[in-house]
Amino acid sequence: MKMQAANIIDLIRKQAELQPDHVAFACVDSNERITYGDLLQRVNAVADWLQARGCRRFDRCGLYCPEGPECLINALGILAAGLAVAPISITVPPKELDRAIGAAGLHWLLGGDKKLVRFPFAGFVDNQEDREYRATNPAYIRFTSGSTGPRKGVLLGHNTILDRLATADAILRINPNDRVWFRLPMADHFVVSILLYLSRGATVLTTRSEEPEVLSELVSEFRPTVIYGSPESYSVLVEKLSGDLATVRLAICTTTLLSPKTRNAFQSRFGRPLNPALGIIEVGLVTINQTEDKPDSIGTAMPGYQVTLLDENGAKVLPGKPGELHVNGLGLLDAYLAPWRPRGEILGTDGYATGDFATTDEHGYLRLVGRSKNQLEVKGLHFFCEELEQIINSYPGVQESVVFIDPSTRALSAAIVSQTDSFEDLTDFLRKRLDPRQVPVSFRRVAELPRTPNGKLLRH
Repeated sequence: MKMQAANIIDLIRKQAELQPDHVAFACVDSNERITYGDLLQRVNAVADWLQARGCRRFDRCGLYCPEGPECLINALGILAAGLAVAPISITVPPKELDRAIGAAGLHWLLGGDKKLVRFPFAGFVDNQEDREYRATNPAYIRFTSGSTGPRKGVLLGHNTILDRLATADAILRINPNDRVWFRLPMADHFVVSILLYLSRGATVLTTRSEEPEVLSELVSEFRPTVIYGSPESYSVLVEKLSGDLATVRLAICTTTLLSPKTRNAFQSRFGRPLNPALGIIEVGLVTINQTEDKPDSIGTAMPGYQVTLLDENGAKVLPGKPGELHVNGLGLLDAYLAPWRPRGEILGTDGYATGDFATTDEHGYLRLVGRSKNQLEVKGLHFFCEELEQIINSYPGVQESVVFIDPSTRALSAAIVSQTDSFEDLTDFLRKRLDPRQVPVSFRRVAELPRTPNGKLLRH
């Protein structure tokens, strides 16, 4: 049954009424424990503060502050005030922050320590003086990387978020007894994670430090039941965590390029499997694998989704044959920003074209055989290959480049046709222009890049 609420915060308010003394959020190494009652009180205070300063319903408010309790409370306060929240990682360079502000037509930017900036000349994001935008009951804007051009935002309304949470929770079954160890940045992961956990009354656990004693303290005190992280974060647990994870029922790994090495190391160390999942900001949590005998699969589609694999001609592929993954169902995005494209202009007959290529077996278990031709994910950040390559190619002496995830190290790497063997200055050049996660860890000089018969780069 579809949940009815004007605002996702209504569900968190209900949890605060039912269990005001239950811990909602704990940052272990800073010794912060926030109950649902206290969380709601602080969220309401932020909402009142924003409204007193002129923030109006449906205004777009960026959030630019460090990870932790303040980020959480501010994000929820923005939503409680009736605004749409647009989290922006503090790791993005100043130019990228400016692009994000313009791409989303932000009216406000809330920083740490309640530093609120108003943009009085913010423009409309649609062609109807924001009437189409307001009709979505807007709640959340998530940005793409925007490395070489105007940043594009994915817009989700409150009803879309509610549908998305209900679809994911039909399988995840989050409840007040769950203690969820959240090991990814809130700026990049917030909807089918933080909002899901709090709307179901769970306790969200975080740490600022990855020191062994801090990780062990979290496990010892809270005994987590769910972990949400990237392959890198699970590798850290294998290396540093001295305790066990006997109480964990789900260890969700959101990066779909989970290496066998990481998967096997986690299984060997903790005696339980990782659960690879495919999450897409335009769609939600599409799949999760809870079957140990299919370790290379990302699982089957969530009950609320229909998935279709199509070849380059738009025809359905047979089991075992690769095709582009299309997803239909509840909770799909409401619009793109910059330029404005509403849902009806984005979705095709088979729903959203993800750009991911996969195969399926006779039982519907999906296995990713490659990311989209032009998109990568590194530590929770999605970006397009061409955007990064264009910046690399702008460096003196670089003729051509291709970026990829190295299959042996799982690190972002680049092959470059260049006049030089030294790439130290290139690394410094990129660090000044990009999110740190977009800077390749290694470079390899090559004489030429492989191409398909029609001249396109052969990314495989």
